[in-house]
Amino acid sequence: MNEGASFWLFQIPNMILAAAMYTLVGRYILSLLFPHDSDKTIWRAFRGVTDPILKFVRTATPAVVPNGLVMVLAIFWMLLLRIALLIAAV
Repeated sequence: MNEGASFWLFQIPNMILAAAMYTLVGRYILSLLFPHDSDKTIWRAFRGVTDPILKFVRTATPAVVPNGLVMVLAIFWMLLLRIALLIAAV
């Protein structure tokens, strides 16, 4: 495989995971400012983007873990996926 293709095969998934991770961080910060059922546009946008990720993490997380911690675990899993991608690329 040429060098350009291997570069993009690493960078595109890395950028997607980074965007998801930082969007989760943004939602966590916004959750400190807005109530869960707020009708603000920015809150609805962040919820629309991150809800599928949080639903997936919730299904993989034991029910004992509170919902507030699921978001922190989702950020942690995104970070671990990025590290695994980096190790696999090296």
